[in-house]
Amino acid sequence: MTDGARLVDGGDVTERVLRAAEGPHGSKPVPWAAAPLLTAERVLDLCCGSGPLADALPTGRWLGVDPRAPLGGRRPVLRGAADAIPLRSRAVDGVALMLALPRLPDLDRLFAEVRRVLRPSGTLVILVPSAVPGSAAELRLAPLLSAVHRSGWLHRSALDRTGWLLAAADYAVLSDDRVCFSLPLPDADAAHALVADLPRAGLWPPDLPDAVRARAAARLARRAGPGRTLPLPLRRLVARR
Repeated sequence: MTDGARLVDGGDVTERVLRAAEGPHGSKPVPWAAAPLLTAERVLDLCCGSGPLADALPTGRWLGVDPRAPLGGRRPVLRGAADAIPLRSRAVDGVALMLALPRLPDLDRLFAEVRRVLRPSGTLVILVPSAVPGSAAELRLAPLLSAVHRSGWLHRSALDRTGWLLAAADYAVLSDDRVCFSLPLPDADAAHALVADLPRAGLWPPDLPDAVRARAAARLARRAGPGRTLPLPLRRLVARR
């Protein structure tokens, strides 16, 4: 699946899932991702989908780029691909790439384009799922989540080795933080809905095999109940050109 297909099919789903997720002390994924970019004068949101990042930034500082410039999202949005950004060189102070890196086809071209449009000392923020268990709740689901993340990603290394990819592309990695958010799992219907939504949202592999989907739905349906949640670990990397 291309980055364009993800955005057309799953942009609104991504926003809905991220808004439902909650972390420690009531934290939310989108404001957490936006925090390193709050002082940037102009932020480019690559593969922006419906553009939830815009709501977490100061007014007038957000610009989206999307392969299909979807209707109904925030504005302004330019139509363009992540590896062919329709902007002049050194046009922005910050770039965000949320839940798209493991799916993009040419990471070398992507990082070169980001370097081109960023001004000197500009900030790049990347948000990716994490596949390595880091809490007791994640360890209890480790066999399931390992099976989920084992196949279906175009770039599996872009999950928990994003820092290595950035360093190899000659970016200075300033921070690599991990937070385990959670999604409500009140009943079996919610479990089945999450198994359908998470691949479309960029949080699980888009090409998850049917057999893995079925096992995941059955396992989460058995886990579901009042007060139950599904761990949603995310990594936020901050880098400079």
